[in-house]
Amino acid sequence: MRRTSAIIPAYNSETSIGAAIDSALGQTSAPHEVIVIDDGSTDGTAQIIASYGDKVIHLTQENAGQGAARNAGLAIATGEFIAFLDADDYWKPAFLERTEQFLDAHPDAAAVSCAFKGERKKGDYYGPTHHAALHEQHPDGFMLDNFFDFWGEHDHVRTGTVLVRREITEQIGPQNADLRISQDLEYWALIATAGRWGLLPEVLWIGTSDAVARKTGWRKKYAARRKKAPSIPAWERRITARIAPEHEMGLARVRGRVAAGLMSAHALGGSRKHAQELLETYGDDMPHGISYHILNGANRFGAPGWALATAALRLIDRLK
Repeated sequence: MRRTSAIIPAYNSETSIGAAIDSALGQTSAPHEVIVIDDGSTDGTAQIIASYGDKVIHLTQENAGQGAARNAGLAIATGEFIAFLDADDYWKPAFLERTEQFLDAHPDAAAVSCAFKGERKKGDYYGPTHHAALHEQHPDGFMLDNFFDFWGEHDHVRTGTVLVRREITEQIGPQNADLRISQDLEYWALIATAGRWGLLPEVLWIGTSDAVARKTGWRKKYAARRKKAPSIPAWERRITARIAPEHEMGLARVRGRVAAGLMSAHALGGSRKHAQELLETYGDDMPHGISYHILNGANRFGAPGWALATAALRLIDRLK
């Protein structure tokens, strides 16, 4: 029985969209439908999508961002479950089978995410939940006691790792298309206000965006998105309206992670003022990684220090 609506937004993704679609169509548990949304591409993306004929549902729209593209797919999806896949990533063949099995075994779960691997120029890396002992202890996954606490500590969710019940997406509404950065993170948090999350410590999703970036204008696309990075109040507005009191401490850690990402986005986008405001307001909750230390140190040396810091961040970004 085909049960999942796979939703794939694509923008100028001619070098990768075929692999993404093939991975969705090649699942051991075949999808109910594969919805591919061309978000105003100007390269050969549309032609590649069209070559799949009636194997996929092909939507087109003017460029409005990933959130709006995913929402176009959500609006017509009819599957029991929803899975999102970015055009520069792919699933292993058993992704749908294993995640569907988990939601069947845990009717109280709103969603489940799997472990992941990222392919990078400097070497592949694995997400924090790819751990032999964890997989041996929980080969079929387990329910998280507090999603926000776990997510805030481990940063374990990526877009293509998630399977969510469609009844949950209908309850919480569409993604916030106004958030051009971190709209997926807002959506995972919103799902967690509607029900519990599960975790499947098995690598079933592969992220390849760094490899694709070397072949396409991805860096230019992301540079444009950075200039539209949202504020934290805008990012968390829907979450704070729904979150239970016992999850607020975990949300603070998640908020810190998101703020750190937005701080780097503003710094790379040339907005020193917004980056500094985020650092001053949310710095205590941010993970103290390389970007944090670079930008925090830059504050001691004024404009010259900030110029050196942003140059260092750009170099790190290019060397990924």
